[in-house]
Amino acid sequence: MTTGKRLHLHEKIRDEMERRFADLAYFSPIPGERELCRSLGVSRPTVRKALALLEEENKIVRMQGRGSFYTGEKIPVDYSETQTRGFGLAQMFSAEGRVTRSTVLQQVVEAAHGNLAAMLSLPEEALVFHLKRLRYVDEHIYAVTDDYIPLALCPALVRIDFTTHGLLRTLEEYDVRPYAEDKTIEVVRATPEIALYLEVAEEAPIFVTRILTTDAAGRVIQYATSKADAFRSRFRVRSTAEK
Repeated sequence: MTTGKRLHLHEKIRDEMERRFADLAYFSPIPGERELCRSLGVSRPTVRKALALLEEENKIVRMQGRGSFYTGEKIPVDYSETQTRGFGLAQMFSAEGRVTRSTVLQQVVEAAHGNLAAMLSLPEEALVFHLKRLRYVDEHIYAVTDDYIPLALCPALVRIDFTTHGLLRTLEEYDVRPYAEDKTIEVVRATPEIALYLEVAEEAPIFVTRILTTDAAGRVIQYATSKADAFRSRFRVRSTAEK
């Protein structure tokens, strides 16, 4: 929203549209140009300029033949400040002043097989702690996450309430400290289950982030996946040359 300067008419209309759309659910359809002209009392060129501004700011998506849809603010995911902010979604978003919470879908001990055992550098059938959660940012669903921890590292995990405790902070309390993360991100289509959790259409594009966390000795302490709506995230990664 524009503040602190003299605004052109289409900028004022853009701001008024933002106010009107603010309470809409994510990806809700917005009124057509004719209806906006009538309700706002301005010409179609003015409405089109205002919509173009909202589209440039990634607050609406216009789809040919289907209309325009409200996407609001994208959630910035900044992977460049890990050294100062720490690891994990909660730490990252809290540093941005956002409020996070979790709903636990599954908290179990299971045997590692195949790819999971390989990722955690464990033998087949070794026990792992599996935590599956819905993650919310500012009371909006953001991601479905699955975390896998070798159970031998911290058997106490099975007794912790992870609706009120952070996983990585809990590990640190038991002297299991993350030192480095390796992340891979790809876009896939949402399965029916994930679409339901993320409140998106089936086969909608989602980001899948796979995270391998190690301690200072290089020991794997966590393998995790995070699935999030591709239209709601904006990633920042900073790279520097070695001195």
